[in-house]
Amino acid sequence: MNHSESDAVQDELQKFGWQIVSPNIPADVTIINSCAVTHQAEAKTRGAIAAARRISPQGKIMVVGCYAQLAAQELSNQTGVTLVLGNKEKYHIPEFLREMEHGQSGIYVTNEDQGYTFPPDGIVARGDRLRAHLKIQDGCDYRCAYCIIPLLRGRARSRNFIQILNEARMLDDLGFQEIVLTGVNLGTYSAENCVDLATLVESLLAKTRIKRIRISSIEPDLITDRLIDLMAKESRFCRHFHIPLQHGAEPILKRMQRHYTTKMYHELVTRIADSIPDVCIGTDVMVGFPGETEPHFQTMLHLIECSPLAYLQVFRFSARPGTSAVTLSNSVPEYIKKGRAEQLRNLGKSLKKRFLKNFVGRELIVLFEKKNELGLFEGLSDNYITVRVSSSQLLINQMRRIRINGVSGVIALGEIVDE
Repeated sequence: MNHSESDAVQDELQKFGWQIVSPNIPADVTIINSCAVTHQAEAKTRGAIAAARRISPQGKIMVVGCYAQLAAQELSNQTGVTLVLGNKEKYHIPEFLREMEHGQSGIYVTNEDQGYTFPPDGIVARGDRLRAHLKIQDGCDYRCAYCIIPLLRGRARSRNFIQILNEARMLDDLGFQEIVLTGVNLGTYSAENCVDLATLVESLLAKTRIKRIRISSIEPDLITDRLIDLMAKESRFCRHFHIPLQHGAEPILKRMQRHYTTKMYHELVTRIADSIPDVCIGTDVMVGFPGETEPHFQTMLHLIECSPLAYLQVFRFSARPGTSAVTLSNSVPEYIKKGRAEQLRNLGKSLKKRFLKNFVGRELIVLFEKKNELGLFEGLSDNYITVRVSSSQLLINQMRRIRINGVSGVIALGEIVDE
């Protein structure tokens, strides 16, 4: 979702006459859209501030977003930082830039529940990628024990359907062939003239020419049979679910204050795999949550091994201020977290290879996005398989039918069928 927000800010600034420069060229202003989901995310923001000082010693620095919402004064004290803006203020950056030009500096952070945090009408999250991220929802009413995001982004709220439809059509007119619907808690989408997420996807399929619609991460308790059925029957609705598990041992899942059981999760991903041929299902998993024992970890490994999951995104628990997990006892040492995370990452590679091998000798439609350093064109299938091919043609932003000939690591290798 940060991609979508940054892209919208970029589009708005360009409309006001600002020119975007590449990262290594000195700039008048560097805007850093920050994250605070982990300690590591905060460290990346501080690193970006240091880089901006080095690359643009005469330039000004503006830090916006979640880390700004969490620690505005700390960021304002960083050398070179002129303005700190919260999540509500990030879509008003042109106004703050005018103030900055007149010497204004300081902190502008308000309560996230008090503001509208979607792009203004006419602003398009186009960015510099070939797949567009379309923000449809913000905030979260869940209170998972480890998660700071509801404290920084406020209560769940949904974007107006007409605004979503208009932006989708503008993205289509700009030549985007795939849009990714994104939000903090995507499955809670609900607008006055569009009942739920499945209705929204169905409407976008009917009222736009976008060739692919993909959804980003969605909570397991919010996936409806209607959404599964829609993905099964609509070829333009990408066969890809990212469904956070977080943990595979029931006691830890309860301690995390999640909204489902491991049994419910396993039954859900199994039903999806049975209902949608060749669907890709990925997940988030966390190690080192307070109270996690080796038996808990082994239980999670077993659950994942027995599931139809195709890939894992692995995180180490990071205590966040204001969350209930901060007060929990039985913390897990860092060296154990690192070891368990490495085991899960290795398992994730095995799952991905197992998934990819199912497609050797078969054909997939791939949207090509770039040419890599080896001179191979690289793209993504609708079911989230990264494919590389060699071609004398320029394939970027083309959708082509590819025969998969082999697998290298977690990448599929193929050839163009209709070249």
